[in-house]
Amino acid sequence: MQEAPDPRARRRLEIGLALQREGDLAAAAEAIRAALEIAPEDPEAWHALGEALEAQGSPEAAVAAYGRAVEHDPSDRMGASIRLALLGQEAPARLPDAYVRTLFDQYAPRFDAALEGALAYRAPALLRAAAGDRAGLTILDLGCGTGLAGVAFADLAEAVDGVDLSPAMIARARARGLYRRLDVAEIVGWLASAKERYDLAVAADVLVYLGDLSPVLAAVRRVLVPEGRFAFTLERLDEGEGWRLGPQHRYAHAPSYVTATAGRVGFSILRAEPVSVRSEKGAPVPGLLVLLAAP
Repeated sequence: MQEAPDPRARRRLEIGLALQREGDLAAAAEAIRAALEIAPEDPEAWHALGEALEAQGSPEAAVAAYGRAVEHDPSDRMGASIRLALLGQEAPARLPDAYVRTLFDQYAPRFDAALEGALAYRAPALLRAAAGDRAGLTILDLGCGTGLAGVAFADLAEAVDGVDLSPAMIARARARGLYRRLDVAEIVGWLASAKERYDLAVAADVLVYLGDLSPVLAAVRRVLVPEGRFAFTLERLDEGEGWRLGPQHRYAHAPSYVTATAGRVGFSILRAEPVSVRSEKGAPVPGLLVLLAAP
């Protein structure tokens, strides 16, 4: 059983976080170090210290602090491994599950309003347009979130199943009443044990949290019926090869990497075209819409 946090350490950490928000980085680091003197195994405090040191322009010291955060929380709920990657350390092949779950549990109450408002989110609509008009399909919504793709594909669906890491997102999807089944799970692991076979799998703005796409593409292919389709969106990497973790904590993928990886696991590429599925600070984010067919 995890010990309750020491209230003295918590007070000092909260002071440090408040000072950091106000821009007093030196005082923030001092307060956070005081918290760590009391609770030296607190990953949140180590992560906060890393942020303060990074903002102060001390990357080496920040790397050491983020490393201690991961050491004391191997699940990496705070996402310290992401900050390490952005400071030049090796990038993880996917974002930590605990980080993604925490992020979207916190984001769930305002998710729909944020995406459909300032972010001009259109991944489900783009995927629906690419899927054609054949109805009566069994559909798998990977990383279903609050169910926006379930809404977009309702006219094609005989049944829709959804899976997502975030319990709070699943609860909102369930409230729509569109899904036959909803599971809280990591998608590659869920796919490995799935018994159902699907006509169509969709992943709207989900694979941006995975760098290496080989495991998920192979796992999706296993659950598709012959000639089943997989439609998904990505952020597009226009310079370089493979994949890259960006400052927004999402991966971008080179189109050549996506098509080569899909081909290696046995998919035919029906479409792989530039799109933009969302905006950031009023500017469209370069994206990629991909439609694959199983043998």
